[in-house]
Amino acid sequence: MRKIYGSILVIIFCFQLTAAQNKTDESLKVKKGILLFSDDFERTEIGDKWEVKEKFLSGFSIEKGVLVAKEIKDAGHGSVTRAHFKYADVLIEFDFKFEGGKRFNIVMDDSNCKSVHAGHISRVSFSKMGFTVQDDKTGSMNLKLRNEIKGDPKKKAEFKKMLASKKATVKMKFEEGKFYHAVITKKNAVLQCEINGKIATIKSEGIAHPTLNKFGPTVTGGNIMFDNFKIWEIE
Repeated sequence: MRKIYGSILVIIFCFQLTAAQNKTDESLKVKKGILLFSDDFERTEIGDKWEVKEKFLSGFSIEKGVLVAKEIKDAGHGSVTRAHFKYADVLIEFDFKFEGGKRFNIVMDDSNCKSVHAGHISRVSFSKMGFTVQDDKTGSMNLKLRNEIKGDPKKKAEFKKMLASKKATVKMKFEEGKFYHAVITKKNAVLQCEINGKIATIKSEGIAHPTLNKFGPTVTGGNIMFDNFKIWEIE
């Protein structure tokens, strides 16, 4: 009887463990409001919709109706472009394709926030092996935390452990040369990204930052294509 009872407990535990491992996030249900920003790149020049600093100018071009982005050799940073407008809770949709590029970030910034590096509040990071949603404000870009760990290996280890709680990652292999459609939802303290039914979600206090004013990609490596950016205010 004890052996049977013990076996039942093991089966129940394994079932619960498997269920937890197979659990997936649910897609956030939001209602689209005002369209704040859109770009289908049906033109030949980038124009004034996006700000590109001089050292990154050769990293961005429009070809056959898509934005082509790449890292510039010796620039010391991935190529950056930003759109400027005020927003808070939003639904973002766009298409992307890897054509030799390594990775890219879609960042949401507040240039007026001085407690973080470069105004970084939150981001979604994409590599060929998956994507990550992340709180920058109370995580890796927080200047106070960065200063506290300087020269202190113990604090660096603690910082690394804490950072793990500020992001969520989903593994997904992106095929070279294939367009994918991404849906990013930022609502209060929740940041979510969904691609082909796979969902990464993080809830963290920094994401609830009340006002944002910059948005856009940072690209590392060879070409990454972007198209059909649309950003709606959430009602």
